Amino acid sequence: MALNTSCSMAIVDMLGTHVPKCAIHVSNTPKFSLSQLNDKKGCNLGFPKLVQNNKGLFPLHAVPSKTMVDLDNLVLQSQEQPMESKTINVKFQLQRNCNFGEEFLVVGNDPMFGSWNPENAIPMTWSEGHVWTAEMGVPVGKFQFKIILKTREGEIVWQPGPDRNLHTWEAMNRITVCEDWDNAEQQKVTEDDGVPNIKEEDQLANTNKEFQMESEMPNFAENLGNSKEKLKSILIKC
Repeated sequence: MALNTSCSMAIVDMLGTHVPKCAIHVSNTPKFSLSQLNDKKGCNLGFPKLVQNNKGLFPLHAVPSKTMVDLDNLVLQSQEQPMESKTINVKFQLQRNCNFGEEFLVVGNDPMFGSWNPENAIPMTWSEGHVWTAEMGVPVGKFQFKIILKTREGEIVWQPGPDRNLHTWEAMNRITVCEDWDNAEQQKVTEDDGVPNIKEEDQLANTNKEFQMESEMPNFAENLGNSKEKLKSILIKC
């Protein structure tokens, strides 16, 4: 057998012309074992295969450790998990009178509004002044809704006109949606620190009236004092 490879030439240099009578096997995995040939003690040497091309040795590929694999999986899981959407506190208000035993509800296109199903609508709470209110957390997005009237017999009366629109943004925290039963253009959407809602408008009107009366009191007292002085002067002349 001819020994032409560099590995074989290295073996010849080491052993000289005294090549042992042993079988040389080339394999992918290193191994060392002793065997007998022709009833004589000999050796069986195995060497790893050296693969080489014109560009040099092929690069070795390291297997990632378990820690690195777990870290990569953690990064992938964090990227796959969706970001939680911000929730906006929305208060729906409607000022409208109805008969005893009737109630107003909010229903809309989104499942949280009942998916236009009156049976899953959100009931509104009555308060003094026939103000109906429903408060809930709404994520950022665009929604359509309407207010419906449920009679004592269970009949549903839908709010007339087109569907009402609600658009919430990330910058919002609390908003109030003041609805008009008949006219969709009269809808008022205000932030918590913005324009006062229905109840606050009434309170503001009363406060303005009280302030106006207080501001007019000094003028009234001054005019009354002048009238008394004039009356005294007239009596003295008489």
